[in-house]
Amino acid sequence: MSNHFDELLNLRDVKGLMLVSFEGQLVFKEFVGPLSREPKSDDSWALFIHSLRGAREIEVFYEKGRIYIRKTEMGYLFVITGDSTPMAMVRLNCDMLVPAMKKMVRRDKLKGLFRRN
Repeated sequence: MSNHFDELLNLRDVKGLMLVSFEGQLVFKEFVGPLSREPKSDDSWALFIHSLRGAREIEVFYEKGRIYIRKTEMGYLFVITGDSTPMAMVRLNCDMLVPAMKKMVRRDKLKGLFRRN
């Protein structure tokens, strides 16, 4: 899955990204540099994901950066950025990534249909 996110991670001042399922499970995370604190991988995300109420995209601003949150077929994608990240490029990359993720989900579901027990 990592290679699908490379273009996003290579944008200027992108710090990292996380994919959190609709149930609140941390599915994937990758960060460009070290973090001051590692994100939790337990069920603590469930309440936050529920509070999004199906929103398609959200942009959160804070003192020294932003978090862009985008709904995908697998859950919510969190793109953590600094101040100088070109957000139009983040949105464009996500616009191209979301359909690719949809295909990945469909392919995984078809594999399950043909799996032998």
